[in-house]
Amino acid sequence: MRAPTFVPTRILVMIAALGLAAACSEGNGGTAQDTIDEGTADATDPGTPDTTTPDTADTPPIPVDWDAFFAPTAWVDDGKTRVVILHTNDLHSHLGGLGPQADFTPGSIGDDATIGGFARIAAMIERVRRDVRPGADMLALDAGDFTFGSAFSYLSRTEGIELKILAAMGYAGATLGNHEMDWTPNGAAAVVSAGLPQDASMKVLASNLVFPDGDAEAADLAALMGKQVQPYRVVTLTNGVKVGLFGLLGTGAIKLSPHAAPVTVRDPNEAAAEVVNVLRTTEMVDLVVCLSHMGVAENDVTGEDEKLAAAVTGIDVIVSGHTHTLMTEPLKVGNTLIVQAGQYGEHLGKLVLVRDGTTFGLESWAAQTVDDTTPGLPEITALVTDAAGRMGDTMLKGTGRGYDTAVATTGFDLLPAEFAETNLGDFVADAVRWTTTQYSAADPIEVVFEANGVIRDGLRKGRTGELRVGDLVQVLPLGIGPDGEMGYPMLAFYLTAAEVRTALEVIAGLAPIVADSFYLQVSGLRFEFDPNADLLFMVDNVWLGDEVNGFDTTPLDTSETNPRLIRVATNMYIAQMLGVLQDYTGGLVVIQMKDKDGNAITDLEQAILDIDPAKAGVQELKLWRTLIEYAASFPKDAGTGLPAIPARYAASQDRAHRK
Repeated sequence: MRAPTFVPTRILVMIAALGLAAACSEGNGGTAQDTIDEGTADATDPGTPDTTTPDTADTPPIPVDWDAFFAPTAWVDDGKTRVVILHTNDLHSHLGGLGPQADFTPGSIGDDATIGGFARIAAMIERVRRDVRPGADMLALDAGDFTFGSAFSYLSRTEGIELKILAAMGYAGATLGNHEMDWTPNGAAAVVSAGLPQDASMKVLASNLVFPDGDAEAADLAALMGKQVQPYRVVTLTNGVKVGLFGLLGTGAIKLSPHAAPVTVRDPNEAAAEVVNVLRTTEMVDLVVCLSHMGVAENDVTGEDEKLAAAVTGIDVIVSGHTHTLMTEPLKVGNTLIVQAGQYGEHLGKLVLVRDGTTFGLESWAAQTVDDTTPGLPEITALVTDAAGRMGDTMLKGTGRGYDTAVATTGFDLLPAEFAETNLGDFVADAVRWTTTQYSAADPIEVVFEANGVIRDGLRKGRTGELRVGDLVQVLPLGIGPDGEMGYPMLAFYLTAAEVRTALEVIAGLAPIVADSFYLQVSGLRFEFDPNADLLFMVDNVWLGDEVNGFDTTPLDTSETNPRLIRVATNMYIAQMLGVLQDYTGGLVVIQMKDKDGNAITDLEQAILDIDPAKAGVQELKLWRTLIEYAASFPKDAGTGLPAIPARYAASQDRAHRK
């Protein structure tokens, strides 16, 4: 007898938590169209990604005319006082452009289809700085999660590369996101210390962090409070306006960063109320701006930023982050404006406020697209280029590769999509299975699960089809392992056939009702499911195998009585979620990692795949590395001399077959 079609409350609560964790910690951004700002319109819809790459191969580059780019506007002095706030959020270490690295040309315009890049953002900021209208001044601010998301993250703790460049771009402040805390508190302190000297003009703002007394694991970050990290700061602009800035890390956000312990956060509303009171009554500021890594509403669930604006009076602007939301217009809650500009530096928010008596009101706002119509500021381009050049001696030491090393070639795009098996997902899962098997040849990996939430970008063929190291790392860039190095480590363990089926039920039924980031991509099997069947009873048949060697002709016996153990690999983050899945459903959904003898694995570190057992300690295989090694494994293309991504990946393989 099948269970009735309903979702037990405990499952919904738990899965919602997991889905939100992946959405923020690993997920993709929202969708919206750009808006018109001061006469400039852009009709691009970044929320509907083009599945083909624009052909710019024959488009000659246009040299940059900096005099024209910085040409002043014939402003009319209307006697009004204005403040311009340029803002970003969730940059995630995307120092270079999004798109094929081979195509990114910040030194020219009109010849590539890439988006973003710190150097382009810097040029847009500098243009505003040089051309503020009479009575106006500007600030550049960031709402957190400036680390983790590309290969450049490897330089975060040693060089503070993101903060160092943001400071060079003229940012006044940034707040800490959950991904900064993913480095651990002392790791986050290393990021800040390396990026910002004590006398830096830029500060990190954090007003609600809670430090346990005397805890060594948080001592370094606690020691920075009042120095490079401040609860608030006051900036007096050239037009005399005193702006009070403070930062918040959301209660939801910090829950997604287990490495943040022992640091916790104080209730954001309480902390904000106290800081706003100080700014208004003691510092006597004219304008209060909160840099918030809490987020706005998603899926009809009110965001923490809206709750903050409703609960605390005296905040003029909340520059929001965390939810990767590309807004079409500012939200207004009471007298507070809330703005957020998407993700990855694809857009630069521009908020123009005008004084009306003793308060400031909205004049205009836009999320301006950062694309090849904007050149990269040369001095920032140089900093990014230098950083990329150090990858070969740091992150990629001993591999013979650098950030810009060409690894493979593709004749088609490999792109993510929500709630679906994709060609990119198949490629990622196959990469994990192939690479982990190379380091476990005596006990090959049979099945792999990887979640959409850890897949952060696609692979586009661009003008040349060339895929470089930077492109591949950007697809799977997240996490740290017990070794302290960037990248989730790969785990190898065993599951029963029934547990494999349970994981497939997550794909078929649970993920679609919660979040795309929880949707699993698979390798080593194919299955069919009935989407109209009862929850947890949708999967009908499972066949082990693959498209190259063929699939078993007989479906796998997925009954509870089948004692067979199946060798499985996934990354540590997904493995952690499997444990939570079992704990919080009270055994309704059971997936227990095991060793080869069927004994439960209770310490995840015991399952980490050691790629060089001859060395002391565990040499972790990182998730990002699996994609590089797999891409490099294919036969070479005669024309380019590079390994060619097989044509079978031009489309998804229909491993998750809907009946």
